Amino acid sequence: MAKKEKPPHIEAVMTPRGLRAHTADDAEKMAGIPQGKVFELVPVSQRSNKQLRTYWKALGLVVKVTGKWASPENLHRDIKMTLGYREQTINLRTGEITLVPDSIALDRMPHEEFCTFMNQAMALIAEHVGFDPLAFLQEAA
Repeated sequence: MAKKEKPPHIEAVMTPRGLRAHTADDAEKMAGIPQGKVFELVPVSQRSNKQLRTYWKALGLVVKVTGKWASPENLHRDIKMTLGYREQTINLRTGEITLVPDSIALDRMPHEEFCTFMNQAMALIAEHVGFDPLAFLQEAA
């Protein structure tokens, strides 16, 4: 059985004059598509890589200064669990319920939700370690 070919991934931006290709590569892909082809469009929520880097820098700073966590990843897990960004899993054999943290990956959490999460996370950290890591990062810059 032949493997089905995946259609090209094309990003477009809505402008006052309609959709336009997001990059030159997208324009090249669009040029190869016959007229009359119908598309299914899904808006993309933009997440800021800069914001995500700031989040991880702040966690790294907290780990370094306090020594209360072995890594920024461990602190991140604890933040998600404490703030309720978790889900239940059930072991089908034993019926045991376990809580596991949700993902904040760019494709799993929209920008607006990440902003709320980050604000809650920084407030939680400040409450528990006694300083605002974002303010500390700004002072250091």
